[in-house]
Amino acid sequence: MPSGKDEIRCEMRARRKALSAAERAELSAIICAKLARRADLFGVTDPLDFGFPIAVYLASPDEIDIRAYIERLLWYRCKVVAPRWNGETYELAFLKGLDARHLRRGPMGIMEPVDAEIVPAKEVYGWIVPGLAFTRDGRRLGYGGGWYDRLLADAPKDAVKLGVAHSFQIVEDLPTEPHDIRLAAVVDDSLVDNALEFHRTEDGFSARVAESLKA
Repeated sequence: MPSGKDEIRCEMRARRKALSAAERAELSAIICAKLARRADLFGVTDPLDFGFPIAVYLASPDEIDIRAYIERLLWYRCKVVAPRWNGETYELAFLKGLDARHLRRGPMGIMEPVDAEIVPAKEVYGWIVPGLAFTRDGRRLGYGGGWYDRLLADAPKDAVKLGVAHSFQIVEDLPTEPHDIRLAAVVDDSLVDNALEFHRTEDGFSARVAESLKA
C-alpha cells in the first residue's frame, strides 16, 4: 500500500473506477441500507426525531451513491443540506429534492442544490462525508482541495460525522495533519453489520453514540 497522500489518492481513484456501474450500484445500496437501519448513529431512534440538519453529498460518477438514503431523509421531512458552490468556495444549502427542479450542475460537474438557502455549518449536527480513504479510527483522506476540511472545521464540536466507504478504502494508516478532523464512524459496504468501525472521541455526543452501539 502506498504511503504518500498523492499515491494513495491515485490508487483509490483507480480502484473505484475499476468498479462496473452495476457493482457500484449494488455496493451503494448496501451502504444506504445500513444508514437507513441505524438512525442511532446520529443519536436518535427514528428519522422523525432528527431535530437538526443532516449534511449529505451528491455523488460524482465514481463515488458511493447515497441518493436512496437522501430520498428516505426527504420522505421523512428531515432537514437535508448539501454542498453548493458560491463562486469562491463551498457552503451548505438546503436540499429540497433530487429532481431537475431542485438540482443544478456545479462548476466541477457535481450536482448541487439550486436554491441558495444557506445553512451555516455550525448549525449542522449530522454529517455524511465522502472521501478516498479512511482508517478504522476515523481518519479521512479527501480529494486534496480541502473543501470538506473547511466545512467540518466550522461544524459543532459535538456533531456526528460519518464517512462512507468501499471496503477497500479502509486502510491501516493515513498521513494526517494537525488540523484534520476525525470522523465518529465509517460505514462500509461489507454485508456484516459489525463492519461499522467507530472512533471513540472525547466529546459527549460521539461517545454516547459509540456506547449505544455496544448493545
